[in-house]
Amino acid sequence: MYTICYLGKRALIINELGEKVKGIAFSPNFIYAEQKSVKSNEFYQAMMNGLKPELLISVNKFEYYSYYDDMEDAGEQFAKVLHPITNKFIEYTIQRTFERNDDTIELTLTRGIQNASA
Repeated sequence: MYTICYLGKRALIINELGEKVKGIAFSPNFIYAEQKSVKSNEFYQAMMNGLKPELLISVNKFEYYSYYDDMEDAGEQFAKVLHPITNKFIEYTIQRTFERNDDTIELTLTRGIQNASA
């Protein structure tokens, strides 16, 4: 099943008062992502490390790297994914990326923005 996704990264954004503050900036353009289920062995390995992967999506490598062109913030990547039933966007933290041989990259997501205030 395909859904709509916005990629995000930590950046300086302008708040309501016109001040520059640290926050999450999401891409202005959406990309299509294929939703997949998290594999059971990956789920249990992540649980042992205190993580809870909830969603696995596959996106085009070109679209992914065109937004994350500066990979110095590689540890702080986020995504907003459209929920197919509620039709609302849910924010996730990207826990892991895995490059496939078919020009796609798989993103393992955990619900919520983690360490957003840092």
